[in-house]
Amino acid sequence: MLKLDHTTGEMLEISLFDLLDGGVKELADMNLQRVLDNIRDPNTEQKKARTITVRFTFTPNEMRDSTLVNIAVDSKIAPVKSVEATLDIGKDNGKLVAVERPKYTPGQLRMDGHETDTKIHALKTAQA
Repeated sequence: MLKLDHTTGEMLEISLFDLLDGGVKELADMNLQRVLDNIRDPNTEQKKARTITVRFTFTPNEMRDSTLVNIAVDSKIAPVKSVEATLDIGKDNGKLVAVERPKYTPGQLRMDGHETDTKIHALKTAQA
């Protein structure tokens, strides 16, 4: 593919990635940064593959002497890992409540020598 250098009038050979004065490379680099950030995120699955896709779509005019080029750069990253909590459901003064179950038994001594949190926080429930 050729491109006219407007300063010298010379025809330069370029690749598809040189279109838009390097704009395609810039879009690819932005997506690369997004993928790298996602790889380093400890909240994502480490072994999940990430991808970057560059798609060129050519739509010629009726005379077939020019074409519109649509350039899309997209990345697929790993989703943030889901987390779980256990809620105990019961009634408090006749009102339905949900209480998050503590990770450890309240008052239990942990391996690091500290006592576990004994606070239990009631969650607000939607009014029926």
